[in-house]
Amino acid sequence: MKQLLLLSLLFLSFGLSADTSKSKTINNLTVTVHGGKALAHDRDFVEVYKGDKHVFSFDCNEMYLCNIYTTIKDDPVYKIMDGMVYESASEDLLQLTLDNVQEVVGDNPNFYDGTISFFVSYAGATGAYGNNTMYTINTERGSVSMSRREYYHYIYGMAKPAHD
Repeated sequence: MKQLLLLSLLFLSFGLSADTSKSKTINNLTVTVHGGKALAHDRDFVEVYKGDKHVFSFDCNEMYLCNIYTTIKDDPVYKIMDGMVYESASEDLLQLTLDNVQEVVGDNPNFYDGTISFFVSYAGATGAYGNNTMYTINTERGSVSMSRREYYHYIYGMAKPAHD
């Protein structure tokens, strides 16, 4: 009887700790946020589909210092410190939650340009390398634009170029 009870508790605990996914529809896109800050692994994973067609996904599970943010600004203001987004000084970047993913509609009433945006930041453990990428997805067509900023800090200088 004790074994049956222990086995039941074990299965229940797996169900409670399973990675949960939540989705919402924004215009022609379905956005799904998996896991995130609420789970023990503290990583982010987002997927975007237009119908059955995959248009975007990013998974921070394979990278140690990786975070996905969302923003409602076309050109968000943020601050990087030691290779990571300094969150208290980056008010335009929002934590990746389904509620924070919102459509941004531009200022031109003659042209529909509704988009959703994801800002991905990851860095090396020493802070010597970093990558900040903004992905902007058109909510009508599903097209994706990418803008990336990388930086490298060569602690011991750069190697001399080879000459033939």
